[in-house]
This record gives sequence, structure tokens and C-alpha cells, in this order.
Amino acid sequence: MPMSVRTIKYELEAKLIDESSGLFSKPSGKVERKSYGDGTERLKISVRNLKAPKQSIAIIKVSSQEIAQLPLIKGSGRLDDESKDPTAFPTLEAGQTIKVYVDSTQVLSGDLYVD
Repeated sequence: MPMSVRTIKYELEAKLIDESSGLFSKPSGKVERKSYGDGTERLKISVRNLKAPKQSIAIIKVSSQEIAQLPLIKGSGRLDDESKDPTAFPTLEAGQTIKVYVDSTQVLSGDLYVD
């Protein structure tokens, strides 16, 4: 059975870096937004190494709009969703800033760029 290859129409990415002035231990993260030729949309978000209380949730925002909540397990969280519905995920554009908050403290941020 031949393997199907999907063509990427566009891809945006943001590398998330520490904005907490040492409150957190080398946290990092990444956001990827892809649109494929077959009409599939994909949103991937990951954060790691956040020193956060148990049962914390990372809130991901762009332009003050919440786009995701990631439950944190041992300081890490991940989202990887795909949909054929083009409105299933927020519209993101190059140059927008992604910000990650834990307990209302901004811990990561990064700007989206075309990958």
C-alpha cells in the first residue's frame, strides 16, 4: 500500500522563550499552525520545563485572545489537533505574538513566522 504524502500549503511557527525573569527553570515551547493541500488544518502546541503547582493549566493567548488551555503534567503540556473544518482553529498570522501564562504570570512568549 503506497504511503500518501500531504502537501503543506503554509506553515507558521513560534519558538517560545522564557519571559519570567528566573521564576521558572529553563522553560520552552513551540507553536505550529499548518494548512495542508487536502484541506486539513493542524495546530500543535507544546510547553515544557515549567515549574508550576500541581494541576496547573497553561493558557495560550495571541493578541489577548485565548486559543488553548494545556493541562500541565510535571511542568509540561501538549496539544496536537487536526481538523478538516477550516474554522476549527484560530486564524494566526506571521508577526503575531504568542504568550503563555500560568496562574496569570506570563512565562513564555514568541512571535509567529512563516516556516
